[in-house]
Amino acid sequence: MIRCCFLLLLAGICARAANQTNLPAQLTLSQAVQIALTNSTTIREAIASLDQASGQYQQARSYLLPQLNLGARQSYQTINLQGYGIDLPGNPQTAQQLIGPFGSMDARAFLTQELFNLADVRSSRSFHSRLDSSRLLVNNARELVALRVVSTYLEALRAKATRDTLIEQGVLANELYKITRDRVTQGVSAELDANRAMQKVNAIEQSRQEAEHSYVAAKLQLANLLQARITSNFEVADEAAYGAGTPPARAAAITAALSSRPDYRAAAATVQAAELQVKSVKATRLPTLGLSVSDGQSGSTPVHNVNTYRVAGNIEMPIFTGGYIHGQIEEAEGALREARAAQDENRAQIETDVQTAISGIEWALREVETSANNVRLSRQEIDFTRSRFTQGIADNTEVVNAQDRLTQADDAFIRAHFNLGLARANLARAVGAAEKTYRK
Repeated sequence: MIRCCFLLLLAGICARAANQTNLPAQLTLSQAVQIALTNSTTIREAIASLDQASGQYQQARSYLLPQLNLGARQSYQTINLQGYGIDLPGNPQTAQQLIGPFGSMDARAFLTQELFNLADVRSSRSFHSRLDSSRLLVNNARELVALRVVSTYLEALRAKATRDTLIEQGVLANELYKITRDRVTQGVSAELDANRAMQKVNAIEQSRQEAEHSYVAAKLQLANLLQARITSNFEVADEAAYGAGTPPARAAAITAALSSRPDYRAAAATVQAAELQVKSVKATRLPTLGLSVSDGQSGSTPVHNVNTYRVAGNIEMPIFTGGYIHGQIEEAEGALREARAAQDENRAQIETDVQTAISGIEWALREVETSANNVRLSRQEIDFTRSRFTQGIADNTEVVNAQDRLTQADDAFIRAHFNLGLARANLARAVGAAEKTYRK
């Protein structure tokens, strides 16, 4: 038994692994977004909520449509007339009041149709607005997934750039150590200089190892986000993730966001649904009209029967419900106020998101320019100090210090590009265009 359970568990694990996506050796950002949009559990949960909303709408709409049912019965019974308040003349013995046994059969179709029920009409429209809201929330989930993929991809790019930069700096440090060692051998430099140069080599190598580990961890996190096979055996190298261009005007971006962002449109649909629900509850005080029709066979057995039918119209109107309808109205109006408050909060958040993202882009563009100039100056300083060291004008302290400043400048340059890419991704999300922007 234990062996069978183990085999079943192993088979399930193997089946799940077989269904996982294999990532390409060179993973572009658009590929990562496409894979995530296909596999994301967040989107699947949103689609499941959409299915529930669709089912609720179909249930609400069904009250407005004709209802057709079939029913049949066959019984063999007796009846005591005294149980119905009927006394036959004569001897009032129980046997004389008993009728039967006899057969009774009825089989017919029943058709009912609401002719006028304003409450159900408005309720159906309310559930339709909720369905629209759920459909928009699926689009919003896709936007959020796309943003998460872009930010995680940028983290991987940042870790890779840091590792590659440290590899280049390691080459420079080794060259300095070789130069220093040669000068020590020639007797023109002290052993302290060689010791200092080797310390720099080791420090850069340690940083490179840490950056390599960070890059592997970032790739594993990206694979997990994509719901793909968990592995770090792939590379990220899509510079398009940093984006291009200058940010739009704030007012135009906010207008675009309010017209296209799915979460705001979903909030508006929720408000509309709440408004219709209030009207639906208030309409329950109005009279309703209905029609019912039945037609079928009635008799003692399925063989001995005749056709019978019934056509009836009905009108109903509540007079006193003990405050039930009033309570429903208060509840619906409370839900409406809550929906409107959520929409106002969402609008304020969108304006904040747009302006924060635009400010982030403007700041990051300046940071990229400044850090690029600083990297250029730091590399010039490396060349100047190495020249002074090889000419014997100074020891290698200046070179080592210059390498420290180059490390800081490279790190600032990488960080600036990461901030720029993240700010552009946040702006794409803020205006509701993350999937459109990065799925190309």
